[in-house]
Amino acid sequence: MKSASRSRRPGRWLALGLLLALAWLVLRLFEPVFTWTLGWHDLPGDEPPAVGTSAPHWVGVAGRADALLREARGRLQAPALSAAVMVDGQQAWAGAVGLADAGTGKPVGLDARFRIGSSSKAVTAMALAVLMDEGRIDIDRSVRHYLPALPDHYQAVTPRLAISHLAGVPDYGLCLCFPVWEHRNRRHFESVTAALSVFQDRPLLAAPGSAFRYSSYGSNLAGAAIESAAGMPFNAFVEKAVFRPLAMADSAADVAGAADPRTVAFHEVEDGRWKYADPVDNSIRYPAGGMLSTPSDMVRLGQAFLADGLVGAGTRAQVLTPQTLADGSGSPQGYALGIRVSAEKSLFDGALVTRLWSHHGTAVGSTSYFAIYPDLGLVVSVMMNKGQTSLEHLAPEADRLVELFLDQAREALAGVRPDQPSSGRRGSQASSK
Repeated sequence: MKSASRSRRPGRWLALGLLLALAWLVLRLFEPVFTWTLGWHDLPGDEPPAVGTSAPHWVGVAGRADALLREARGRLQAPALSAAVMVDGQQAWAGAVGLADAGTGKPVGLDARFRIGSSSKAVTAMALAVLMDEGRIDIDRSVRHYLPALPDHYQAVTPRLAISHLAGVPDYGLCLCFPVWEHRNRRHFESVTAALSVFQDRPLLAAPGSAFRYSSYGSNLAGAAIESAAGMPFNAFVEKAVFRPLAMADSAADVAGAADPRTVAFHEVEDGRWKYADPVDNSIRYPAGGMLSTPSDMVRLGQAFLADGLVGAGTRAQVLTPQTLADGSGSPQGYALGIRVSAEKSLFDGALVTRLWSHHGTAVGSTSYFAIYPDLGLVVSVMMNKGQTSLEHLAPEADRLVELFLDQAREALAGVRPDQPSSGRRGSQASSK
């Protein structure tokens, strides 16, 4: 009996070892699920520190904008909230309130960098526009001209189709990696072109040009074509062709492990409690959602869509033209070349309806609102270091800022200086001019 018992022991140890290995594998694959309940803390209850700046003619409204930002942070339960508004080519105001890091209590500054998620696609749109303006890329040529290593099924895909989500490229999925969700990637890719290996062998979801399928990987594909046409790494080209000329000194790619005191900590928040967001490596999506920026920098980018300077009017018109499907129908999101174009944005409870160009973004531990009002000469950017799955709560706060500055601009046209107190007129009266 003793010998039989001893003979079973190695089998038991082997089974235990296999069980532990399986448990470790499951834990690593689904780590965000298992760790979600850990590390939560109560949000700080102290009055948050705030900073702000304004152009001379907007001093009066700046105080009200600061107060609105502070109130919005409370409603959003965001560790930090930062925003900027540009009117007629001049930055009217910028403000930031709260904590760059809820754990250390570090206050946020105007130069604090946030992950901007899919607002990065607007950056990529402008990088593409520079190459188009210089005649260095043909957006209607096969992407295989620029990326010959792509499989044959990409022959009918063009940069135009890729960046406008009409190429049928699949979006984030599951992988044999840690964790299993690709949008929570922790692998590092040395270039945008190298990151195409994640999805390039998967079949297209639709014939190129036949259907709108929103895909961050499609934007990555356009970014890789930009990388090839520019003859340099995508991030280096964006820095040279977009960030530097537009004086976007606080914008950069979100390179994992890069130590930068300007970059905020990223948080998840629920019911008055916060925790640090899980680590990610955004090298899987630099063109689609892997950029860091500030609201002050993003309103400069917005102005480049409004006026000649970085690129000419003809190129801007191409980039801002909503694309059509092969059957002649329009894109269901009014999607142009890396930016959404809408003819009907409602403000002041519907009393003002105007055009809007925009690309908002959600990221791990951060959220970005980016909008351009071409008929009003206004650009707004709002960011918070709190993750969200949608812009449902941040968008109304951005609208309140826009309406505040439009109120003041209309009063100025009516003979009231914008640095004097506002009468608070809204609705049809405020929208009559």
